[in-house]
Amino acid sequence: METGRVPVALASSEIGSKRSRKGMLAAVAGLALLALGFAWYEAIWPLNQQSAKALDRRAQHFWDMRLAGDSMGAYAYMTEAYRRRVDPAGFARSGGIVVWTKATVKDVGLDDKGGLVDLEITYKIAKPGLTDLETKNVVRERWVQENGGWYRWPPDMGA
Repeated sequence: METGRVPVALASSEIGSKRSRKGMLAAVAGLALLALGFAWYEAIWPLNQQSAKALDRRAQHFWDMRLAGDSMGAYAYMTEAYRRRVDPAGFARSGGIVVWTKATVKDVGLDDKGGLVDLEITYKIAKPGLTDLETKNVVRERWVQENGGWYRWPPDMGA
């Protein structure tokens, strides 16, 4: 009678073993699908550089650099026409007495000229007596496509 019980025990362990193999196969298949999805995203990413999402990221990155004091990094996001007539030192001085403290992209729209980015800018005036006064304003910037990427069109060049 003891021999009759052994096959039952083996059968239940075989069932558990089959279940764990199925679980392992499902996990491997899930990871393979995840890797395939990531590879697909990376492969088409360069093709999406003209999208509103790409413009949103680029505009926010420009302002993040500007706020961090990285004038050279932000300067590289200006149009080629602007960079031909304004040197990096001139760009770094372009804020004047305005000190930007925060910038957030609020909306992005594409049109036949490129893209329009609405930003909420928080700033202070660097003048005695006014340094504690912070002001918020929504501004609209023009961005254009050059060499496959988005570049900021300077406000003084017209929209």
